[in-house]
Amino acid sequence: MHASHPDPSIPPGDAQQPAYRPVSGLALAALVLGASSAVALVSPLFFVVPLVAVAVAVAALADVGRDGAAKAGRFAAVAGLALAAGFGAQSLMSDVVSRSIAAGRAAAAAEILLQAMREGRQADAEAMCGPEAREQIVAAAACLGPGKPLRARAGDEPGTWVVEIAPGGPRACGARLVLTPVTSVQQGRSIERWLVTAYEIQEPPVMPSGT
Repeated sequence: MHASHPDPSIPPGDAQQPAYRPVSGLALAALVLGASSAVALVSPLFFVVPLVAVAVAVAALADVGRDGAAKAGRFAAVAGLALAAGFGAQSLMSDVVSRSIAAGRAAAAAEILLQAMREGRQADAEAMCGPEAREQIVAAAACLGPGKPLRARAGDEPGTWVVEIAPGGPRACGARLVLTPVTSVQQGRSIERWLVTAYEIQEPPVMPSGT
């Protein structure tokens, strides 16, 4: 039995040391962007951060998995992808829920205004309206039927909501309300109320004579 001798061309200890693999810069960037995706929970305006993080993470996985690349960082890329997807999904769900709640509150405020107009509570109706909408209250009450507000939708201006009032009869008028949430402080507490900033009357259709 012959004893094996180490190859003199290999320095002592090098045979046991694994080859050095550089860390992928894309993987590190994906991890940082994935953690930074938490800002999307603050405002939907930051939703672009998790989108960029997902794109960078996918590119990083392709970088470390490329044949002959011999780069480390797969764990960082996967972690960045998971963080970006998690924060992004949570931000999207939060935005959907918030918009649904706001739409329901806008429709409820429109119903309260209509009820005050039907019952002749002029002061209460005017208190819910801005200067421009307040001028339309008297004319709207004269032709208002038993119509009910439809579901609110987002308005053209940021933060505004539009509620359409369907005519409640052949001679009743409809309306288009633009509402904006207004926050005020009373007795140290923040209170949200809805202000009707525009009230557009939709005249009833003209009925043919003799009908």
